[in-house]
Amino acid sequence: MGWGARGVLVILLILSIWSVSIMLERKKAFREKAGTAKINDAKKLIENKNWAALKAWADANPSYLSGMIHAAIGAESGHESIDRAVQSYLSAQRLDLERGLNVLATLGSNAPFIGLFGTIMGIIQSFGILSTQQGSAMNAVMLGLAEALIATAVGLFVAIPAVISYNYFSQRLRNFTLEAQSLRDYYVSQKG
Repeated sequence: MGWGARGVLVILLILSIWSVSIMLERKKAFREKAGTAKINDAKKLIENKNWAALKAWADANPSYLSGMIHAAIGAESGHESIDRAVQSYLSAQRLDLERGLNVLATLGSNAPFIGLFGTIMGIIQSFGILSTQQGSAMNAVMLGLAEALIATAVGLFVAIPAVISYNYFSQRLRNFTLEAQSLRDYYVSQKG
């Protein structure tokens, strides 16, 4: 394998390790934010207007939803004040949960091109061998082409899990946000 394709494989290996570390860290972060809190439990407490039990529920179930409840309870009374407090909380949580997702998206969209670059480098080197040797050069060229294609496969190997993870975590973030907004709206409708 030529130096160009080898260099690209090293780069792809480093990017793959980076991608996997982000995936594992995000999995942990999302698991912590999900917690064990159930939205229906909170809605029942809100429906019964049992604010002390709701606060106790939020204290006992650390999660994305319970943090939203703490933000709503801590706000001054009034729909606008509660809405601002919850929006502020959701924005801060979104920033925390989105950390690293842009890297996964970038790797997912660019790793195949990096692999393709390695393939092109290998093909160029194979044609260089073909132009300088005669006779048995065809075997060397075929081997060089086969090795060069490995870079494209590795690029896809890095990209596909990154894209899947990005889509998975983005959807979980949307779900967290929609649940929290639904709970906020329900809280405001019952509080007022």
